[in-house]
Amino acid sequence: MANPFDSYSARDTLSAQFQEEPFNPEHYIEKLARPNVDNVILGQNGSEFDPKPLRDQLKMRLTELETQFENKTKQVQRIEEINHKKQESFKRKTKEHDQFFSVVDSQYQELDKVINFVSTKVVHLGDQLKQMDGKRRRALEAKELIDYINEAQKTGSISSSIFTDVTNIHESARVLHKITLVTQDLPEKGGKDFSRLQNVVTRITDEIEKKLVQDFKMSLHHYNDEEHLENMKRCAATLNQPCFQAYKEVVDYFIEARLKAPFYGENIFSAIKDCINETSEIVLKVFSDHDTIMPKFIKRIFKDKIWKKVRLTLKLDVFDEPEKQSSHDLEQSLDSLAELYSQTMALATDLSKYDNDISFANDIKKSIFCSYLSKYSDTEKEYLLRASEEILNQFYNSIKHEKNLNSDALQFHLKNAKTRFNQLRDNIGSTSNMLNNEPSEMPSDQLLSVNVTTSLLKIHERAVERCLLLSDQTACSSVLKEIATSLLTHFVANHLEYAIDFYTANRPSLDSRSEPVISPFLTIVGNANITYHSLDKFFNDTILPNIQNPKVQTEVRIIRQTEMKRIEEKVSAEINHSINIIINWIKVILKTKQEKEDFNSACVAQSSTRACNEVCNFLTNSVIDTFKGPVDGDNLQHVMMELGVKFHGALLDHLLQYQYSIVGALQLIQDLHRYKQTVQQLKEPFVDELFEGLNKLTQLLIVEPHKLRDIWDEGSLARIEHGFLVQFVKLRLDYRKSNIQSKLPSYSAHVKQ
Repeated sequence: MANPFDSYSARDTLSAQFQEEPFNPEHYIEKLARPNVDNVILGQNGSEFDPKPLRDQLKMRLTELETQFENKTKQVQRIEEINHKKQESFKRKTKEHDQFFSVVDSQYQELDKVINFVSTKVVHLGDQLKQMDGKRRRALEAKELIDYINEAQKTGSISSSIFTDVTNIHESARVLHKITLVTQDLPEKGGKDFSRLQNVVTRITDEIEKKLVQDFKMSLHHYNDEEHLENMKRCAATLNQPCFQAYKEVVDYFIEARLKAPFYGENIFSAIKDCINETSEIVLKVFSDHDTIMPKFIKRIFKDKIWKKVRLTLKLDVFDEPEKQSSHDLEQSLDSLAELYSQTMALATDLSKYDNDISFANDIKKSIFCSYLSKYSDTEKEYLLRASEEILNQFYNSIKHEKNLNSDALQFHLKNAKTRFNQLRDNIGSTSNMLNNEPSEMPSDQLLSVNVTTSLLKIHERAVERCLLLSDQTACSSVLKEIATSLLTHFVANHLEYAIDFYTANRPSLDSRSEPVISPFLTIVGNANITYHSLDKFFNDTILPNIQNPKVQTEVRIIRQTEMKRIEEKVSAEINHSINIIINWIKVILKTKQEKEDFNSACVAQSSTRACNEVCNFLTNSVIDTFKGPVDGDNLQHVMMELGVKFHGALLDHLLQYQYSIVGALQLIQDLHRYKQTVQQLKEPFVDELFEGLNKLTQLLIVEPHKLRDIWDEGSLARIEHGFLVQFVKLRLDYRKSNIQSKLPSYSAHVKQ
């Protein structure tokens, strides 16, 4: 049977696969083992399995693999032999190169030694030639100088082209400088007369000097051109030699020319800064003494430009006689002074880099602003006085209120206003709704304005800024004290305290027979609360931190505390007075609206009594909410506590005036329930406990007589004094009829341990 693996194409294919990269042995073995599986396993006719072809095929493939292995082994050996030969060749060449490099390195070191030796000789020879050349040049120059001197001495002039050709002016100046040094050593008396020589030197010096100055000035007009700048530099350097006297002249001319430069823009300080920076660049390129010229130029520009600007802007008579000026003129002058001073000192500080003198800024300050700063504090004080008075007057005029600062006249005015208000109230009657409309004669709730506070704080805050800028360290604390005093005087004394005093003079009396109106005063309290926080913040943030003198700072604190304490005492007194007015009005309601039949009638009403309703409505609508707006924090808690306690006392005194039947006691319970709901709006637990105690007392009025002994020691009744309990029980209508006195516990049993 023919072997399917005997074909050359199959062997070639497998051999080619053996050469593939990368070579996969498993894949290759699989290819060897399973070609034409169906033919090998089943045979040609497909009926039976013949293992012989598979065995022959495996032997042939193993033989083939062995042959491939031998061939590859020989190839590897040949490659290793070739690599070994190359390695030996590279080693040999590397050794030869190393030997050659050693020879070259030694030769290079020898050459370096030779070069060093030769260079040393050359340098030495160059020094000798330089010395010889210097001597030769000096000899030639000396010969030339002698020739020039002899010619000038004999003929009275020098004909050399160096002095006649204008293009050689700098060289002629150099030679002339040496001739001048020689002529300075010539004897003035005795021997030969050298006056002709000296006259020639003087004449030529003047001619060269004039020409150099002329060239410098001409080039200065074209300083933007580098060529002209270079010419200015050469002229300045030449004129700076001792034989010439015009160097100062060209420096002054340069400064004057720069001062005539136009200063564009609205801000002259910015234009001056740009001009100085530009001038500094020119001076660096032209002159050798930049540190001398720039301070001189800066001082001149401050004197000629800024000093004139200050004099034109600020009038000295405003600061000399501030009392004769208007507040507008004073404010404008002070703001202008602060602005000019700030810009000037900022510019001086920025330009101090051109001047090493540490007193540069102080010198500028004294030379320009001394006459203004010496009178600043008085001017500021006068301005605050005028401006504050104008703010207050404008406010009072806007509300059509005439204020007289004289105390006697003020009291007379307040007394008349109160009289007219009482007459108007009597004519109107006691209708509470009509009384809620405040008379035009007493707009006390309008006399304190938050806007006035804001305006006063604004001008005083601006004054603090000017003070910190314009006052020196020693005077600053004193000026700040004056500012603080001004604010306290005009706001606290002349505005806030005036509003309180005006209300005090026009407040409702304690014996008023009409419903009191406390909203004007509480409006004042609310505005005072707002302004107080603003004032306190201003002192803590602006005034006190900037006062460096501890003594002055303590004085300002005391002044503020004294003023505010006086206001707090007045406000507290008026609040207490308002509470007393409220309590008195409640007493009037209870006295006039409470009927005796309310508590001894035979039938129970469906609601609380009329007196109770009116009192509760008055507290709810006209008192509690009115207090809660203007008064806040701990102050509100204290006021609510005071109001609740006094209301409890007044109500208790009122209830002790009546006799109570069982039905009347039930009516009282309804009233007390309404009272308790009302006082709960005060949000004071202690007051709630007081009214809860009244509820407990009413049990003594409704319980059966034989049970009084049982409730006598229960709950809160046990903490009440025995005598008061007995007094309250006596309010029962059946006290005598039921012989309740005999059913009460003895007093000794309730004495507190």
